[in-house]
Amino acid sequence: MQPKPRRPTGVTILGVLAILEGIVLLVGGIAAIGLGLVIGTYAGSAFTNALSNAGYSGIASIGAGTIAVILLALGAIALILGILYFAVGVGYFGGKGWAWTLGIIATIISVVYNIVQIAFGAFSNVLGLVIALVILYYLTRPHVKAFFGKGPAVMGSSPMPPSSVPG
Repeated sequence: MQPKPRRPTGVTILGVLAILEGIVLLVGGIAAIGLGLVIGTYAGSAFTNALSNAGYSGIASIGAGTIAVILLALGAIALILGILYFAVGVGYFGGKGWAWTLGIIATIISVVYNIVQIAFGAFSNVLGLVIALVILYYLTRPHVKAFFGKGPAVMGSSPMPPSSVPG
């Protein structure tokens, strides 16, 4: 069995970013769920009145219960994505093949999402599209695939340093 190649620096960066994104999504998901519970439980009519007074009568007409359910659903989605991104980040550090597969899937979804957003006029998503394409390109490089066990070992990629066992 060949020793595992060293973790590429780019994989370390992607791992840190995935963990940070996971933390942000977890916090955002918890906040959305909390806000949905508060709106649905305590602030029903006061919330819709505040929206109407602020000039958002269209949103206020939806009703506090519906807004609470939407926030709960978005919060649950953010929690699930946060857990996935956190897991992918940890998997990147360990060179796990499943993390590479999930990373490719998430990046492809991001590419499609950004293209749809650009098609609807959100031209600021061009930067997100470029970043996603760069990540997709990087994850498919032979030395990165070899680190995750998704391709043959690449000549010139140095294995993990030998342990310092006196011999």
